[in-house]
Amino acid sequence: MKSELRRALFKKSNIVLMISVVSLMIINAYYGGWRTALKIDSAQDIRNIEDVIFYKKYHGNMYRVWKDSYYMIQALAPVILAAPYLNSYLSEKANRFRFFCVSRKGNLKYIMQKGLAIALSGTAVLAFSEMLFAVITGLLTQHDISIEFIQGIVSFKEDFFLDNPLLYFVLIYISHVIYYFCFMIFSLGITSFLNNKIAVIVVPFIIAAVLDTILPTALQPNVAMQPYREGFRIGGYVVLIGIYVIAGSVLLMVSEKWYLKRGTFL
Repeated sequence: MKSELRRALFKKSNIVLMISVVSLMIINAYYGGWRTALKIDSAQDIRNIEDVIFYKKYHGNMYRVWKDSYYMIQALAPVILAAPYLNSYLSEKANRFRFFCVSRKGNLKYIMQKGLAIALSGTAVLAFSEMLFAVITGLLTQHDISIEFIQGIVSFKEDFFLDNPLLYFVLIYISHVIYYFCFMIFSLGITSFLNNKIAVIVVPFIIAAVLDTILPTALQPNVAMQPYREGFRIGGYVVLIGIYVIAGSVLLMVSEKWYLKRGTFL
């Protein structure tokens, strides 16, 4: 599994992908309100220095910038997670390379190690990207946590956020990492029946969109990925990632049994 992770993580394409993710987050934050703080010094219609300072601390607040950065990534996460890694599983099935791996370590061990490596690899790229964005913007934004500057940033458990905003966003980051990992297991399961690379990339995105439409608010993927929203519920988040892990694992096992029996995709 170490070789799987090394091969998946230390690729030039991953560096490009992480730069793209961080750039998207910066663009989202900029147009979400950060530009007001960045351009306030050159504004011709605001001459009162107290107003200038207020706008900088309000629109340039680190936590407001972090919150405003995530909309596009939340929408594209299924594609970003799936694209580079799920295709490796498909390729090994198609070129029969996996038979050499299975003959050495057994099918169950191969599947467990391959699935874990794919899930960790996809998760790591988005997790590292979010961390890099947080560090960069943390150096460029305002950190004043007076209530007039941070009130209204979050809707879920606002009292907790106002008491300890940094811990609040650390917990959000952890929830993202767990979500990414569980969604990768789910994506691996639902795409293990497919033999088309484009379908492997597109299907997780489509299914996430369908789940956003048919599930109750607390279980919707877009809500689970944004714990600062009013509709977020911890119970809903736990149920959703539980569904991801169970459904993904069951589908993967069914696909593997079929493949071992028939030697082909469904």
